[in-house]
Amino acid sequence: MGYLTVAKEHERLEEIKGSRFYAFVTPLKTFDDVDAYLNAVRGRYADASHHCFAYKFDEYVRFSDDGEPGGTAGRPMLEVLNKRGLEHVLAVVTRYFGGTKLGAGGLVRAYSGSLAKALDEAGTYQVKDRCNVTFEVPFTAMDSVHRLLDDWAELVKGEPDFTAQGMVLAVNLLEADLESLKSELVAVTRGDVRYLE
Repeated sequence: MGYLTVAKEHERLEEIKGSRFYAFVTPLKTFDDVDAYLNAVRGRYADASHHCFAYKFDEYVRFSDDGEPGGTAGRPMLEVLNKRGLEHVLAVVTRYFGGTKLGAGGLVRAYSGSLAKALDEAGTYQVKDRCNVTFEVPFTAMDSVHRLLDDWAELVKGEPDFTAQGMVLAVNLLEADLESLKSELVAVTRGDVRYLE
């Protein structure tokens, strides 16, 4: 299935009626990255008034208004992530209060708008599902198999192992390419390929 996330870590500053809004977005490789990134932002801007956030990582979805009136920051930020169909992403908007109250509607627009602009600048990236396959081919097919695998741009090939019967090779590739690879392996080995658990 895969998922859509932000293409890169990005930060932008916007000033609204004297308040400064720093919007941060980052793709998440693991769930542990959430706390590490939040702590880094909070440490960098320790004197800020608020650190509102929203994140989505598989079944983990959370948001926080961090002291702003309920429903004016974290939830609108999460709605921006949802509308864009983003996953494995963390968004933080840090606010330095500038002395002018924005009201509930103004806060919603400021937080969601700052985040939306940061996402526009960061861009998106489609993460595609990958799978691992281990197979054995006879020694006579080794060169043909190596040439075949060298033509697969997004395939990652491990170091081969050898048995009495031939070469054992583990590869990582896009799930969508699995059946094509299997067909081509049958062709270059004349059907003499065995898949291992």
